[in-house]
Amino acid sequence: MKISALPAQSARVSYRFVVPRAATAPKIVRELLAVLITAFGHDDIVEHLKICVSEVVTNAYQHTRTAQITVDVSLGADNVTVWVNDGRPGWLPRVPSSAPPWHDESGRGLYLVSRFADRLGVGANDDGVPRLGFSIGYEGAA
Repeated sequence: MKISALPAQSARVSYRFVVPRAATAPKIVRELLAVLITAFGHDDIVEHLKICVSEVVTNAYQHTRTAQITVDVSLGADNVTVWVNDGRPGWLPRVPSSAPPWHDESGRGLYLVSRFADRLGVGANDDGVPRLGFSIGYEGAA
């Protein structure tokens, strides 16, 4: 796993999901992306994708007050890239370099993403909106 800017990729297909900032947002986005990735024949990464997207959407839900959470998904030739735009100006999440202490009550989400994704990126979109993204390669992709 690398923590870096995600490479620009030529997407074969892209989707954008906009969901209300609500407690149900992580589940709804998780299930939408599971259906999407399965429809494109990449069942091999569904479980890792579900964990990662649940954590980044939960992060946006818990740490922002934005009315909506925007999720951009790009399916490339060898991976899927997901960006979650959370709308909190001037704030970028920190990705832990190691697992939080076992007794901590929070802080595990982005650590899990760093373990299950091939790449993790933090930055701002073209409009300056903070976002957190990750890429997961398809099994057997060259």
